[in-house]
Amino acid sequence: MMLFKSKIALITLALLLSQPAFSLEKMRWYSIEYIVFEHNNVPSQLTEKWTKEPLQMPEHARELNTRSGQPAFSPLAINQQQLHGVYKRLMQLSSYTPLHHGGWIQPVDETSSKLGVQILQQLGHNRLEGSITFHRGNYLHLDIDLQLSEPSPVSAIQNESSYPTIAAHQRYRLIESRRIKSSESNYFDHPRLGVIAIVEAIDSPLAAVETNDLINEKQLQAGAFETRGTNAGSKINEN
Repeated sequence: MMLFKSKIALITLALLLSQPAFSLEKMRWYSIEYIVFEHNNVPSQLTEKWTKEPLQMPEHARELNTRSGQPAFSPLAINQQQLHGVYKRLMQLSSYTPLHHGGWIQPVDETSSKLGVQILQQLGHNRLEGSITFHRGNYLHLDIDLQLSEPSPVSAIQNESSYPTIAAHQRYRLIESRRIKSSESNYFDHPRLGVIAIVEAIDSPLAAVETNDLINEKQLQAGAFETRGTNAGSKINEN
């Protein structure tokens, strides 16, 4: 069954990428941009709930298309990205560590099949993986499914060894699906992780989004993003 679903997703993506220009032009185009960051100095009681299960990449999640002449699901160009200032600000704040900044262009309408984008980032001994999915029905929706894996040290006594070793990874997972509006910043919260995302409607896949910071940097002062309990996906400013 899983293999069948995977084949369907592959066929859907292939059909979308192979559609003639006049067909894709009838669809609404969007740019999706995101920053994933980690909360530093979080009290242990807020991060003690972690999963032992490794993440299974959703069947509908695919890598970005880097082929020339194929704009659908292609990475955002530098002049199409809006969150440079936010990323730099996060780097300056001791409370946060930015992990990944990216984005893509996507055509979508009410009848489009749900297709997500894979997020894979090796961060030293840590690993960020998962998917971000933008889709449209009567409203716009953004689905976040990300997991941060960190090695868990085991004491020498526990291992009956004179040397500490590395045990299984601790895995922190953020899962949230939210109705959104275009041109508005969205913040997805988790005691360990945070995601800032913005979706813009564009006239065509070649339309450049004007570079500006839509998020007030005052929001990014230390302590502005408070962790809100141990439940993954606490909602802030939900539309």
